[in-house]
Amino acid sequence: MVDAESKLDPVTLELIHSGLLDGAREMASILKRSSHSPIIREMEDFSCSIFAPTGESIAQDERIPAQLGAMSLAVQTCLTEFSDGAAVSPGDTFLLNHPYMGCMHTPDLNLVMPVFNEKKLVGWAGTTAHHVDIGGPTPGTLAPHHRELFAEGLIFPPVKLYTEGDENQDLFSLIRANVRDPKALVADLRAQHASCLAGERALLQAIRRYGTENLILTFSEILAQTERSTRAALRDLTDGETHRMGFLDDDGLGGEPVPIRVQLQKKGDELLVDLTGTSDQVDGALNVPWASTRACVAYLVRTMVSLDIPSNDGLLGPVTIRCPEGNLLNPRFPAAVSVRHNTCQVVADTLIRAASDLWPELAVASSSVTFFGLQIGSKSPETRETAVLMEVVGGGTGGHEHGGGMDGVDTYMSNVGLLPVEVAETEYLVRILRSELVDGSYGDGAHRGGLGICREYMILEVPQIATLYCEQVVDEHRPRGSRGGGDATPTRVAILGPDGSILSTRSKSSTLLSPGSVIRVETSGGGGYLPA
Repeated sequence: MVDAESKLDPVTLELIHSGLLDGAREMASILKRSSHSPIIREMEDFSCSIFAPTGESIAQDERIPAQLGAMSLAVQTCLTEFSDGAAVSPGDTFLLNHPYMGCMHTPDLNLVMPVFNEKKLVGWAGTTAHHVDIGGPTPGTLAPHHRELFAEGLIFPPVKLYTEGDENQDLFSLIRANVRDPKALVADLRAQHASCLAGERALLQAIRRYGTENLILTFSEILAQTERSTRAALRDLTDGETHRMGFLDDDGLGGEPVPIRVQLQKKGDELLVDLTGTSDQVDGALNVPWASTRACVAYLVRTMVSLDIPSNDGLLGPVTIRCPEGNLLNPRFPAAVSVRHNTCQVVADTLIRAASDLWPELAVASSSVTFFGLQIGSKSPETRETAVLMEVVGGGTGGHEHGGGMDGVDTYMSNVGLLPVEVAETEYLVRILRSELVDGSYGDGAHRGGLGICREYMILEVPQIATLYCEQVVDEHRPRGSRGGGDATPTRVAILGPDGSILSTRSKSSTLLSPGSVIRVETSGGGGYLPA
């Protein structure tokens, strides 16, 4: 073992950091392979990270940008709530999902575990995973028509799900009694706990090999290196100021389009992201809690500065975010936030378009930000127990200087896979009639955009409640081309009755559907780059 008193040399630094990155990847592998729900094991809507004792993210398994840019705030909430330290012991694991206490929306459950060595806090291991149902009036919990947080299922401030390694049976019983698929949720929570244990092992292994002091020095140096690299990359970019407007199709309740205004001001090695021109918070569930707004800005920095810079909290060192309370992107409690990700996608696209104006050499056409989300309160064909289908359908990415966009992917802040047809038809009373790319949905150009996706879902055997939400059905909000490239097509949604008649073309709705009804979506493609 390296002498704890020795100076941290670059080789030791790299070995420790690489070991922690491997630990985060092992955490992700364990969570994926031991979880129950398709949203985690198949679609991979989860993230894992290792944190410094003070809560900063140090080593991440990079999966869902919307989660990774936010998780450290959940750890810091635990530190604040248990600041005296007396109530925290080795083996404790905290559960939290409160969007106004550093979390995102209620279905994203955070499990964070403090790691101790000889009674000293040396770090944290944490996971975030989307659970298909966390209670509330709507199967799947998420719904655009919610008007306050209290409609969005169970809300957890930091509470101990595990105390000194033992399950809190009262809390598990409370959770089981309030969700539609308790077996799945409890199994997934246990998978998250197993993942945290892997993160704990990685931290303790680093201590055994290199010593506690070298581990702590690594945390400080990795954050400092990332900030220095980010500042250096910013210095290489042209100084300037620009703004862009984006729009949600409506407020979640069928109202008028909702404006999102971003202003970027880059000077030297610092970047100001000003969101003050964005709409006030809305009555529907499209408001964005601060953790998710912060994640949008982290995504911008990560993509526009350099992919070679590690992803950790040092990325935001040179960045100032300005956004007043009561804004759509910094709402006041208890505004509803469950469908906040649709807004995040529009924010990410607006940020990227603004950055493309400021730095044309990095320009990219707009990607689809439709983010078609679908939840169906169904039943298991085998057991006839309640089962909730959760689906996310992506679209095309934008063309760019080096080539065309990608077809049929979950863009920007997301990275979720399509629900496999075989899984959907095995686990739910649903049949997927079509799953194909939408011909001609891209924006044309020298480098065309990617194609959108068409999917059709038929309700089988019993009436089922389907909730759907998406953006870009308004033609003016379709994905835009860049530097003269063509725009992509907008998204189209329809619900058909058993006789084939059109029941609805609304982009946000929650409806009880009879057997034989079909939900159809054709998502937007990506914009084109340069004239064809």
